[in-house]
Amino acid sequence: MTAVERRPPGRPRSERSHLAIVQATLELLAEVGYQRLTMEQVQRRAGVGKATIYRRWSSKPELVKAALQHFSIELPIPDTGSLAEDYATIAAAVVAAAKDRDAALLMPRLLADASRDPELHALFYAQLVEPRRRLLRVALERARERGELRADVDIELTIDMLVGPIIYRFLITGGDLGPAAAPAPQLLAALLAGLSPPRRAR
Repeated sequence: MTAVERRPPGRPRSERSHLAIVQATLELLAEVGYQRLTMEQVQRRAGVGKATIYRRWSSKPELVKAALQHFSIELPIPDTGSLAEDYATIAAAVVAAAKDRDAALLMPRLLADASRDPELHALFYAQLVEPRRRLLRVALERARERGELRADVDIELTIDMLVGPIIYRFLITGGDLGPAAAPAPQLLAALLAGLSPPRRAR
């Protein structure tokens, strides 16, 4: 019997340990926050030995970065030919990913902690914020090239105006993703009223 044949069913032990560690890290980030999180807490929650963690990550920032990479999902950039359709597709994908990752508990904690901790802020922005901004940046730049937006539109400011109200609603609803994302189409429509080029008279 070969080593492959003797392997028990299910995920290999190293993969199971990895998933247990990153899941424990995410749970503890939501419960105690970044500052109070320790490698020992993660070890106990994941049920692994200290060496198992330190073989993979030598510090808390490295561990949290890996956990946030696991939490984040690579989302495709839509190209429907319409900004409204692209934005609707992006919004639906982001909400679905957040629900799948149970973001209601973790995201408010990360937002609050990142505002006070430069180290966490850098991790949070690189792993969770910038990938989502990139989706919108590409969609808005394509829309500008198609003539849906004025040539002088500030893309980064437009992203802020699209995302900011949704994050605000997410926070005041206690992490309820449904009401938070509900006004997304109306937000875009309101912004397009000011960002679209003037119609040419016939």
